[in-house]
Amino acid sequence: MSATGSAPVDAGAARSGRAFRGVVLNGAFRAQRLTGQQRYATELAARLRERVAASGEGVREIGPPPSWRTSRWLSWLWVLTAGLRTRSAEALVTLTSRGPLVAPRHVVVVHDLFVLEHPEWYSRLYAWTHAPVLRLQLRSAAALVAVSEPVARQVADVVGGDRPVLVAPNAAADCFRVDGESVGVLERFGLTEGRFLLAVGSADPRKGEDVLLEAYHRLEPSLRERIPLVLAGGGSDIFRRAGGVAPAGSGVRRLGYVSDPELAALYRSAALVVFPTLAEGFGLPAVEAIASGARLLTSDLEVLRWVCGDLATYFRPGDATSLAAELDALLPAGPLPAADRAARAAEIRRRFDWDSSAAVVQEAARAALGARQGALR
Repeated sequence: MSATGSAPVDAGAARSGRAFRGVVLNGAFRAQRLTGQQRYATELAARLRERVAASGEGVREIGPPPSWRTSRWLSWLWVLTAGLRTRSAEALVTLTSRGPLVAPRHVVVVHDLFVLEHPEWYSRLYAWTHAPVLRLQLRSAAALVAVSEPVARQVADVVGGDRPVLVAPNAAADCFRVDGESVGVLERFGLTEGRFLLAVGSADPRKGEDVLLEAYHRLEPSLRERIPLVLAGGGSDIFRRAGGVAPAGSGVRRLGYVSDPELAALYRSAALVVFPTLAEGFGLPAVEAIASGARLLTSDLEVLRWVCGDLATYFRPGDATSLAAELDALLPAGPLPAADRAARAAEIRRRFDWDSSAAVVQEAARAALGARQGALR
């Protein structure tokens, strides 16, 4: 993947492995519910283990002691001091936002800068604790990785153009595929294949649920009666409370948190998947939906254009009128033809795969061990 910044990584020295002795994976994400960042960390950690071990170099994972994991504050204290648990010939790799204040030879993966740019989206406690940590991580990291080109450019603007930012995107997990089994899941949720509109996202103000509900309720009652809106995704106390509670009898179904296999079945069975987000660092639900063969309608954001290209239909972000018009046009058409579903799924997997991203993070770890740790700026 490409790098952002005017100073390139010394790839030749990094690949030689002369300064590289091992990787320490920050496993703080293991105790968290599997959502976007945790899925990224789980997939990358597994592939990094394989790659580093195959190269004859050391790899290990550290995490809070079991007795600490039940306490939010003890777990947070462990995360902040994780940098003290590495040796001089090891690079610490943090794959989510749960990372130490500072650490030598630290590889930091940045999913977004929202806590710095929009602290109002988060609870006061989360913004107060995580924004300073992210600033310190950006300043002190020996190597920086972003999950998309747009985020890489944003990070480069924050840290200065002389620091390279590598790009290691998300990808779809193996369960998100066109040919999976869906019947049992649909029966469990009382849904009919090709006869529902699906939206996936957490209880996060930027996910655009209010706009989606407004747009959906502008549709003809007969269309809403035939095609209910299904909302999948759990809540979190890190976000400020969002509005958008659907009125009773509105044709809106809330499923709450669903497992990956259930989510994959919902994607491949929906008449249309809508992603009304107002901001994304990558937009994993969009990739998962396309990989599962779904027809996708999404906000017209720079990062989603970078991710989806011509594999999605777009509407103006935050505009209920624009969204309602696209829903009215696309919902009657139903799911994509089988040939289109397979072709789009193959294309999105060609663009993004976990092995390529793991190779980028491994390269970043080698660069971190070869870099001289500078003073905080």
